[in-house]
Amino acid sequence: MGGFFRSNKFRIILCIIALLIGMMLYAVTQDGYTLPTTGVIGKLLNPIRSFSNSISTKVEDTIHIYTRNQQYQEENAQLRQQIAELENDLADYHRTQQELEELEAFMDVKIDHEDYDLSDPCTIIGYVENDPFHSFYIDKGSQDGLSVYDPVVTSQGLVGIISEISETFATVKTICSPTLSVGGEISGSSESGIVEGDVTLAADYQCHMIFLDKDTKIKNGDLVLTSNSVGIFPSGYLIGTVQTIQPMDNGLSYCAVIEPAVDFENLTTVMAITDFAGKEQQHGEE
Repeated sequence: MGGFFRSNKFRIILCIIALLIGMMLYAVTQDGYTLPTTGVIGKLLNPIRSFSNSISTKVEDTIHIYTRNQQYQEENAQLRQQIAELENDLADYHRTQQELEELEAFMDVKIDHEDYDLSDPCTIIGYVENDPFHSFYIDKGSQDGLSVYDPVVTSQGLVGIISEISETFATVKTICSPTLSVGGEISGSSESGIVEGDVTLAADYQCHMIFLDKDTKIKNGDLVLTSNSVGIFPSGYLIGTVQTIQPMDNGLSYCAVIEPAVDFENLTTVMAITDFAGKEQQHGEE
């Protein structure tokens, strides 16, 4: 390191520094006049002036880019916020539109079944944990006029029954459950059976109608409706469509696999039938 301070390079650097200091003092003593651009001093200073201007320009450009980048980030943040608000508004609009369509459909149910007393629309608020048969909770309970065993429906078809209830919410057991049996009949036919769920069908949201005769005339595409053989349910409400006919394990009878009319995978709102014509008489027969 000591050799550097004794070298010619170090002496040249000192001379340059001294020259620069001298020029600054000269500029001060000239009452603010700028340094000359001609002559010997000007020729010496021009490269320095050019270098200084270049550095200054680059610094200004860098500051400008940084400032603009900050502005862009702020604008992007504002745009993202506006997009999020618009998406929320759009989601609210779609939910409202869906609710109106469901209410309109339920009005059609009321027109077709004037004897039904329907609850207010009930929103699904969760599903029963570890239940392969898709039982769920709704946001209405006994204080809303609901009771255990009330049929639960949509405008498309039968969903199930209320199996448990509190004041503010209730549990709905679906027709996919093997512990729920519904009397069913084929539309336009005298054939009937018992509709219930099965563990092998539940994953596909299907159920089946069991105890059909071997010579059954039921075919794919037939509509399955509730019958009045079980008093919990009003008769004539759509359950689903026959998909296949197959023998039961006992080999003595057949069953029909049913695709429910209700889209269980996209179900959000249901209604309960709190009363219907013949309900008391049917209960009395049980």
